Amino acid sequence: MASRKNSAAQSPSALGNVVAFIATSIVAGIVAAGLLVPPAAAAGLAANASIGWFKDLPAQMEAGPMSRASTVVARDGTEIASFYAQNRTPVPLEQISPHMEEAILAIEDRDFYEHGGVDIGGIARALGNNIIRPDARQGASTITQQYVNNLIIDSQVRAGEEATTIGADKGYADKIKEIKLALSMEQELSKDEILEGYLNMVLFGGQNYGVEAAAQYYWGIPASELSISQSAVLAGMVQSPNYYDPAANPEAATERRNIVLDTMLSTGAITEAEHAAAAAEPIQLDLHRTNSGCTAAEIAPYFCDYVQNLILQDPAFGETPEERLKTLQLGGLTITTTLDVEAQRRAEEAVNETQPRDDNPDNVSTALVSLEPSNGDIVAMAQNTYYSGEEGGSNTTYNFNVDRSMGGAGGFQVGSTYKPLTYATWLDAGNGAEDLLDATQTRWPADHRWKASCLERGYKIEPGNNGAGFEIQNAEPGYTREMEADFGLYNSINTAIYAMAEDLDLCHIGEISEALGIRDGKAGEPVDTTVLSSLLGGSVDISPMTMARAYSAFANRGEMCEPRALEKVVDYTGREYEIPGTSCEQVIDEDVADGVNYALNQTLIRGSGWQRDIDLPGASAAKTGTTDNSTQTWMVGYTKGLATASWVGNYEFGSRSLNGLSIGGKRTEGDDWVDGSTYAGGQWQRFMREVARDYDTGKFEEPSERVLEGRNGTSRPG
Repeated sequence: MASRKNSAAQSPSALGNVVAFIATSIVAGIVAAGLLVPPAAAAGLAANASIGWFKDLPAQMEAGPMSRASTVVARDGTEIASFYAQNRTPVPLEQISPHMEEAILAIEDRDFYEHGGVDIGGIARALGNNIIRPDARQGASTITQQYVNNLIIDSQVRAGEEATTIGADKGYADKIKEIKLALSMEQELSKDEILEGYLNMVLFGGQNYGVEAAAQYYWGIPASELSISQSAVLAGMVQSPNYYDPAANPEAATERRNIVLDTMLSTGAITEAEHAAAAAEPIQLDLHRTNSGCTAAEIAPYFCDYVQNLILQDPAFGETPEERLKTLQLGGLTITTTLDVEAQRRAEEAVNETQPRDDNPDNVSTALVSLEPSNGDIVAMAQNTYYSGEEGGSNTTYNFNVDRSMGGAGGFQVGSTYKPLTYATWLDAGNGAEDLLDATQTRWPADHRWKASCLERGYKIEPGNNGAGFEIQNAEPGYTREMEADFGLYNSINTAIYAMAEDLDLCHIGEISEALGIRDGKAGEPVDTTVLSSLLGGSVDISPMTMARAYSAFANRGEMCEPRALEKVVDYTGREYEIPGTSCEQVIDEDVADGVNYALNQTLIRGSGWQRDIDLPGASAAKTGTTDNSTQTWMVGYTKGLATASWVGNYEFGSRSLNGLSIGGKRTEGDDWVDGSTYAGGQWQRFMREVARDYDTGKFEEPSERVLEGRNGTSRPG
C-alpha cells in the first residue's frame, strides 16, 4: 500500500526468493484469469483450484463507516474541543483542488481512469523487480487497492484488532484478497467516488488523515485552495508520510515534491511554465496544530474534561470503557452541551481576576461553577489553572469543581455554607424563621445527649478533647446572645446553628442533607451529621458542583435537578444517542425552600455578605463560608435562574491559611484576614453581576405564615 510503505525491507534468503517467485507466479496467473476471463466463463473453470479459491474470496467489503473525529460544542454551536485518533474531516471531491487530484493520480496511479481496479502490467513489473532486487522492493497497488487496504486497516483499528495488511508487510494471501476487493469495488463505485474516498482516507503525516485535515494543518486552508506546489507536497507524502513530512524533513519533502511535479509535467497535468514556477517555490508552512482532546480547548477545558468523563462512563456509547473511547475518538460524534459561551468567558475572567494563573506566587486556587436551577443545565465551569498533564504550579488535569469520580479534586471543606442545611431542617421540623434562639451556649458537657434517632441508642455523645465536652466559638464577639433563627443564619452565627441542632434530631439534618444531594466528593458517601463538626462543614470535602446543585433546590422552591452537561449527541450519519434528559425531583417542601430564600436574601443586605450585593433585592440569595484558619473560603448563591458556587482556597496545601498570602496582586496583612465574603465573595459577585440578568431574576416567593411565625404564633413587625 503506497500510503504506508515501510522505509526498508529485510532481504529474503535464497530459498525465500524461490518461494516468492513461485508464489508471485501463481498470483499473476490468478489475477490475469480473474481479470481476463468473464465471470460466466470462469464458472466453467472450477477444475482450476487456484481460480476457485480466488472466486471464493469475499467480494464485498465489510468495513464500517470511515473513522472520524468527534467534536464537543457549546449550546450555540461554538466548538470547544475535538477528539480523534485520526484527525479527519471528509469533504466531497468538488471541494478538493483539481491540482490535488492531478498530483495524486500522476504519482500514485496515472492509469486510474483506464484500469478496472488492478494494473496487470504494474504487478508484473513489481513482481519481477522484487525477485531480482529484493532489497529495493516495489509496490504495484492502484489507488483502488490502496483505498481497499486503508478501509481494511481502519476497520481493524475500530474493532480493536492489530492491523494485518500494512504496506510491504502484506502477505500474498492479503494481496490477493485486496485485489479481489478492488475488482469488486470498481463494480460498485464510480471512479470519482473511489478517488474521493481515497483522498479522505489516506494518511498525510502525524494524525492527519485525508486531504482536508492535511491542508488545514500545514497551511490553514481548505483542500479546495491547494496550489500546484502544495498539492505536489501532499501527494509526495503518501509514499512515506512521516519521512516526507515537510515540517520534520523539509529537504526530503522538497525533493519528493519535485519528483511529483516532474511526473505531473510528463502526464500533461501541468505546463512547462507551471512546472517551473511550482518547482521554484519554497515550501512555506503555516502550521495549525490541532491537538486532540481537552488540552487543546481554548475555552472551558475542565468542562470539556467533565463531558469526556460523562461519555466514557455511559454504556450508551459502548459496553466497556475501551469501546466508549473508540466511539469518542473514531465515531464522528457531535456532542452538543449546555455550556453558555458568554457565561463561561465571564467565569474564566472572574477566577483569573481573583488570582491570575500566570502570576500566582503562593499557588492559591480558585474555582466557580454555575447551573440553571430549573433544569440542572451547567452554564459555566472555570478555575485558575491550565489543563495540562504536567502537574504542578498552574498546571493540573484535576477539576476543582467536581467529585473525584468525575475526574475532580474531590471537593474541599465547605465551612458555613453547610449551615443552611441545619436551618432547612429547623423549618422542616415545624419551627419558624423568627423563632427566638438561646445562642449563648458555647460548650456542652461530655455526657450531653444530642438526639440522633438513626443511632442504636437514639442519641450522640461528643466527649471532646480529654473529656472536656463539645465546645465552639463564634467568628466575631458580641453574638453569644438571644437572636432569631434567620438572623443567626444570615449572620453565620455558630452558636445559633448549634442552638437549632440541640432542638433537632441530628439524623433529620442528615436526611435533609442527603435529599439535597450533599455527599463527600472523595468517598461518595453522605455526610454523617451525627458528627457535630459536620454542621459547620468541617467533617468532609464537598465539591462546588454539589454545593451549587443543593442551593439550586432552594432557588427552585425545593425541586432539585441533576446537573446536566449534554443536550444532544449525534454521529455524522444522524444517529442520535440516548443520553440522560432533565431529571428533577421535589426534595424539600416549597415552604422550607421559601424560608431559606427569605433568610439567605438577607445575607446580601445586612448579613455576612452584605458587601456582595448584586442589585437584585428580593431576587438573590447567598451564604458565605470560611473554614478554620481561613484554609478554604466559599460563597454559594443564586437567583431563580442561576445557582453559582465560588471557591477560593488551597488545593495542594490543604491545611495552609490564606491569611498573609499574595492574592489578586496584594498580600493580606494585620486585621485584613480572608473569609468567604472577601475573595470568594468578590468572585461570585463579579460573575453574577455580569451573567445573572441573562437568566430568570424574578423575585422569590414570600414564605408562608407557618414558616415565618415563631413558636408563640407571632412574628416580628414588618
